[in-house]
Amino acid sequence: MENRPILKRKDLILIAVLLLISLLVLGVFYLTDSSRSGYGIAVLSIDGKAVQKIDLAQDGEWEIALDELYGVPILLEVKDHAIRFKKSQCPDHLCERYGFISRELQTAVCMPNRTVITIHSPSDARSIDVPS
Repeated sequence: MENRPILKRKDLILIAVLLLISLLVLGVFYLTDSSRSGYGIAVLSIDGKAVQKIDLAQDGEWEIALDELYGVPILLEVKDHAIRFKKSQCPDHLCERYGFISRELQTAVCMPNRTVITIHSPSDARSIDVPS
């Protein structure tokens, strides 16, 4: 019997090229990720209508109570460029368990209150109209 190597030289070159291409693709995604190149804008929607934009570039922690403005009993918290449902009057409190969201197109939903928070890039958020 003849001893042949399992991988030939051409096989190793092909594997190396494929690894290099995959690393380059990952690098491009890493560099163009909106959470690294800038902070997003959280768009708050109630009943499917955008009602407020929240700039996540604001440093620090602040809370937004929506009871008085929209009759929706929730409290939002913005901290370290991320947003979350902090308190809600819904029966199961699932929305509070989402935790903080900060990346583009991440969404948190409070179904009983018909409330949705979606993260958008600053350029995409400009095209979303909210009442003044």
